[in-house]
Amino acid sequence: MAGTDVAGTAARPEDRDAAPATDGTGDAGAAPPVAAGARSGEFSGGVVVLFLTQVFGAGIGIFSGILLARLLGPTEKGQYYILTLIPATAMVLLQLGLPRAFGYYTARGITTTVISKAFVLSGLLTLVAFAALFVLLPFLQADILHGIPVELILFAFLSFPLAINGAFTIAVVMGRKGVRWYASSNILSSIAALVFLVVFLLALGPTVLAAIAAYSLTNLIQTVISAIGARRVTAGLPPIDRVTYQGLFRYGLPFYPGSLAVFFSYRLDAYLIAFVMVDAATALGYYSLAVGLAEIVFFFPRAVSTLYFPHVAGAPREESDRQVAATSRVTLLVTGTSALLMVPAATLMIFLVLPAYVPALPALYLLLPGVVAFSVTFVANGYLTGIDRPGITSTVSLISLVTNVVANLILIPRFGIVGAATASLFSYSLSSVLLTIVAARLTGTAFHRFWLPGPSDVRFAVGTTVGLLSRLRHPASVLSGTAGSR
Repeated sequence: MAGTDVAGTAARPEDRDAAPATDGTGDAGAAPPVAAGARSGEFSGGVVVLFLTQVFGAGIGIFSGILLARLLGPTEKGQYYILTLIPATAMVLLQLGLPRAFGYYTARGITTTVISKAFVLSGLLTLVAFAALFVLLPFLQADILHGIPVELILFAFLSFPLAINGAFTIAVVMGRKGVRWYASSNILSSIAALVFLVVFLLALGPTVLAAIAAYSLTNLIQTVISAIGARRVTAGLPPIDRVTYQGLFRYGLPFYPGSLAVFFSYRLDAYLIAFVMVDAATALGYYSLAVGLAEIVFFFPRAVSTLYFPHVAGAPREESDRQVAATSRVTLLVTGTSALLMVPAATLMIFLVLPAYVPALPALYLLLPGVVAFSVTFVANGYLTGIDRPGITSTVSLISLVTNVVANLILIPRFGIVGAATASLFSYSLSSVLLTIVAARLTGTAFHRFWLPGPSDVRFAVGTTVGLLSRLRHPASVLSGTAGSR
């Protein structure tokens, strides 16, 4: 899922470990705080599992992406990209900050009725989504989708209820730190995606319809596993309190603007390319490949961000203040190294395997430094929302989004997808710098301490890499023995 929705806590940060959790009604129920060492071990162990899971998924995903790109060609790949982006956008527009609300309450042990409410809200939001689609369909066909058949648009949009329910249930899973369920969902869905893609491309031919069918069934598999995982990780917990719709919306809505801004900072460039450029489908085919390759570099920061918010939310404020700068430096170091390795690897792959996509390379080269800079945003967002500062993250996200829109409108007409990539570089870097300034002030840490890795960070990163390689030699250990996983 492209952008992450941000969250915070209902309690004041200084009271987090002293006061019990509530659902906003005043009823208490939180687990007692655990030792800092146990929390750190649980966090780092979970990051290792998630990172290895994403590496595994990436291997399959790269092969699937190459297969899709070769068989469809740039134009039809661009159509596929925009068709799958429509339901993803609708999900972000309608999620109302609820995924993090579900994650927050389950993290605090307040799980009674949480699963049923996830399904009820998914159904209601699906009705709203389809009603909005029918209203907007003429505009979408004329200006964004450029005559793609209505039947294909509706078929692609069937993944919306799966996406919205999956967002809610996976938030429940991660709220209970169900790392193994999360990892299993990603691994199985990656395998399913490849199998479905091969089967449908063979059965229906190399068409957008076949690719959409594989995409939808993969979403179904992932959603089913997430729903089962959500039930399993909440089963048997003591009935501390009942989750209410009022509590979910009261917690989630303050983070909604920020989640919108983050998503559109990621994906608005695709819509603007489709809206502004004449040969939009082909340009989107090139750009989607560049984006897909650049986002491989996000694996480590995404693994960190998935667990960092609940880690901060459950830790004393002073502990989080001490850790955030070091977490930022190590994340930046690992992401930067990955980006440097991506340049020759992607260049060689495109020239040898996908020569029709050579025009994607300049955009990729500009996206990579932006992705590296944005890795700091993952950490700073997790810290600020974890200490109950959601307004700050939303404000910065909105500033970044406005910058992205203005830059895209100026640069895309003149430079095409290279202009879109440059706009992303500007907005990603601005977001990270602004959030770092705020985090530095709140922690009393110098700004450069978030950005300049030292020898100890290099040693830690190298040690982590050695540990990852060791885990890769023993695949069974990836999904077992991790603290906090269920």
